[in-house]
Amino acid sequence: MDRLRLLPIVILCASMLLGLKLADLATGGAGTQSFAGIAVARAEGAKTEAVAAEAAAPDEGGQTAAAGEVLRPEDFAAQGDPRLSKAEMSVLESLAARRAELNKRAETLDMREQVLAAAEKRVEDRIAELRKIDRKINSRIAEIDAAQEEKMASLVAMYEGMKPKDAARIFERLDMGVLLDVVKRMQPRKMSAVLAAMDPVVAQDLTVELATGERLVDIPVPEAALPVDKNAS
Repeated sequence: MDRLRLLPIVILCASMLLGLKLADLATGGAGTQSFAGIAVARAEGAKTEAVAAEAAAPDEGGQTAAAGEVLRPEDFAAQGDPRLSKAEMSVLESLAARRAELNKRAETLDMREQVLAAAEKRVEDRIAELRKIDRKINSRIAEIDAAQEEKMASLVAMYEGMKPKDAARIFERLDMGVLLDVVKRMQPRKMSAVLAAMDPVVAQDLTVELATGERLVDIPVPEAALPVDKNAS
């Protein structure tokens, strides 16, 4: 029963479809062409929009990169951004000039610092060299003094081993400076015996030198060597 009810509806739809086909054939397929033209136009429009989007993509990427890039004041001043006013451009130019001046000043300070460091190193090297020379001189002086002291000690030992009269005759002919150096190093007891055997005038001069110069400690001076006061009698 249901199939019998649907049959008239199917026949009606088939009849309407057949009528449309006949009308289309009668008009030369204008309806079909119009539907096809609309579809083609929509396809071409979609293609055009896709091409336009692709063409615009690099520009948008470039703008994004430019927006993400950090520009310095001198970059804005050099590019002449139309979005900036004259006052803003003037400020940017001033900032760029100030930055260049600060960079130049920093370079100058770095150069001066390098020059001062080099000069300081030369001075330190010179001081080290002078100290080295001073150590060499002091070492040489110490060697000479040690050699001189060794010679003097040998002379003193020789005079102390001699008889007082023999040593006295030699002392009477020695230069006063040399005689003083020898006497100061001799044992007081032995020097006292030599001084007693010396000529009274020479013994007197030696006694005066010892008294007015570095005093002879613990050396007894014999009475013959003491100066005689002629007015005392």
